[in-house]
Amino acid sequence: MPASRDWKSCWSRISQACTAVVRQRLEQLGMTVTSCETLELLASALEDNPEKFALALVDLNLPSAPSGEALDLVSAKDVPAVLFTSTVADIRRKQVFARHIADYVLKDGHDAIDKLIKATIRILSNRDAHVLVVDHSASMREMLSEQMQRQLYRVTAVASGRVALEVLEESQDFDLAIINYLMPEMNGLKLVEQIRNRSELEDMRIVGVSTLEDRTLAGQFLRAGASDFLIQPLVIEELRWRVAQNIEISSQIRRLRELAARDYLTGTYNRRHFFEDGPRKVALNRKQGRGQALAIVDIDHFKLVNDTYGHEVGDVVLKAVARQLNKYCGHSHLLSRMGGEEFGILISDCSFADARRFCEFLRHAIEVLPIKTDDGIVKVTASIGLAEIADKESFDNYLNAADQFLYMAKSAGRNCVFSESDLAVRAVA
Repeated sequence: MPASRDWKSCWSRISQACTAVVRQRLEQLGMTVTSCETLELLASALEDNPEKFALALVDLNLPSAPSGEALDLVSAKDVPAVLFTSTVADIRRKQVFARHIADYVLKDGHDAIDKLIKATIRILSNRDAHVLVVDHSASMREMLSEQMQRQLYRVTAVASGRVALEVLEESQDFDLAIINYLMPEMNGLKLVEQIRNRSELEDMRIVGVSTLEDRTLAGQFLRAGASDFLIQPLVIEELRWRVAQNIEISSQIRRLRELAARDYLTGTYNRRHFFEDGPRKVALNRKQGRGQALAIVDIDHFKLVNDTYGHEVGDVVLKAVARQLNKYCGHSHLLSRMGGEEFGILISDCSFADARRFCEFLRHAIEVLPIKTDDGIVKVTASIGLAEIADKESFDNYLNAADQFLYMAKSAGRNCVFSESDLAVRAVA
């Protein structure tokens, strides 16, 4: 197509080709795509199970639906939509922000499809983000929650700063908080200050909101630790993009911290992260009444592996053992490489007896693991020291106890699990 031809006037003639391109690119990203070229096909696709569709990409003016009927149908089925349209004027005329629209993309250039793909990826990725809404007004909580849910964010809404702090005490799984200034008991500024006093919430973004015309209030919010500030009455599109930008910054910070927290060789968490995150998890488990224990896993005779096969094979062994441990620890337990051939595991949400059985399972999983190297199959064993976390002591004390039990496991012949219960058995024997 010659560059001088107008993109908008050509769009209707090439819409089918563009639909095919969009479908192909989304499928290459692993998405399942259903194409509906007419209003009738759309109605049929939505009739039985609209819940199976995470998102709809809707052209505002289809040949069989020139007045936004497709958007009406998608909205009626509560399927979030990304709107594809020619002009902003169309968007205002149709008042699409009153409907179930997640975003819109204009057909204003040759990169329109790229923008549509990016918008789709961004909206679907919002499902991983959690937003906390704190507002005394029930109508504002409902409006803010609805706008966030249209963007596919997970939303928790509360009516006071006190309840917000209780929610944040139970879970740090929040990427952003929208906090109104005017609230009884504790205003928004005080809440922001209290949140910023908690180191585990330092990465959470905060957007302050107020109807007050005090020009110093924005500065006060930012000084207290807020990331952004909005004045009511809110402009919906501004709200959405401020939230989206803050969520993206939060995601970037999390990715950087995740990279910094990983061991370069094995991909497990590193020692520093274990000492930073471990105490927080211990405190949270204790508050929630969850049983927990701390284990140190050490590969037996690892120096002999290095001396016999060389350090390259030693690295292969370390990575294989780390994969085996990570396979069974998953997200339930905190696994870190402590250094050398040692790994630390904070075992959560189980009794000590179950933690002991879990460690025996890990020991056996390492023992039977065939490790493929250039020199053939290498097999190793591991010794494990296990300490119960019961009394309120420092994280270092638990780690020292597990380290002592590890020493005893090695003294007992290696390839075994040793804990306080073994001391009692030996005393009786």
